[in-house]
Amino acid sequence: MIYCPQCGSGMSETTKFCKNCGLPLAQLTTYVQTGGTAPLASPPPTSPTHKPKKTNFLETLTPRQRLVLLILMMVFAPAFLAALGDFGGPFRLFEALVPLAALLMVPGIIWAVFDYRNRMRQLSPPPWVQGQPLPPVNPQAHQMPPAQAQQPPYQPPQHTRPLPDVQGSVVEGETQRLPENRR
Repeated sequence: MIYCPQCGSGMSETTKFCKNCGLPLAQLTTYVQTGGTAPLASPPPTSPTHKPKKTNFLETLTPRQRLVLLILMMVFAPAFLAALGDFGGPFRLFEALVPLAALLMVPGIIWAVFDYRNRMRQLSPPPWVQGQPLPPVNPQAHQMPPAQAQQPPYQPPQHTRPLPDVQGSVVEGETQRLPENRR
């Protein structure tokens, strides 16, 4: 599999042109088939007839235009489906969808408003960029309490009586027979 150097789309090694942007891939295919030993020249400049990458229609709209369009679609969907159902024949199916479209109208409008607010929040700069002052910083919130700040580092405890050098495992009876454990 090779990837287009212009748009990043993946395709098979036998493809001559990128399916997404139309870039000729003959040089790249030769380069891959020779294991990277063939010379690779820069791609030819794109011509004015080069088609740009396809974009979704809703992505080209501003958030407010998108909100208005979605609300209009929700409001007029029941009437549009009823009009299609009036043609008869196989279009009678659309008449059955009118109550469903009317039922989904209110949740659809609520979703469109929330989507608009979310997009506006993502597009708006933070308050300090808009000229508003930053909130005050509490310097004491980042300081350690005095008791912890003056505490010395941890020192492991010192053993006063070293354990006897015992080979193997020790059971309770053997431990009680040791001279220092007798009372």
